[in-house]
Amino acid sequence: MSKYSRIFCTAALCLASLLVFNESAIAQRVTTNATFTSPVQVSGLLLPAGSYQFSIARDRRSVVVSQSDGRVIKTIEVVPITRAKPGQTVNLSSPVNGAVPEVSSVFSGGGTAGVEFINRNAPK
Repeated sequence: MSKYSRIFCTAALCLASLLVFNESAIAQRVTTNATFTSPVQVSGLLLPAGSYQFSIARDRRSVVVSQSDGRVIKTIEVVPITRAKPGQTVNLSSPVNGAVPEVSSVFSGGGTAGVEFINRNAPK
């Protein structure tokens, strides 16, 4: 194998590994779509009825809430959580005294690994 062939092969392998790394990084960012027929809250943010995207960061420490067309509304701090069995994708807390229900957690694909929203307005 000539010197130039080895250089070309090495460069091609490096490029291929970068493409694979970027694809896996993109795949690790998980987006969940949800449609609400009435208003809901997310960490104190009021969302009118409509369709939204919840994009969970790879480190599961933040979620980007966007409108269905991708326009970002807010990035919200979350904590990673797990549950024993798969279930609903988006979980709402029960409203208290007629308040708007609050999105409490998101489990992409309804799996066992998800995130819980930090309620900054909760009493301590």
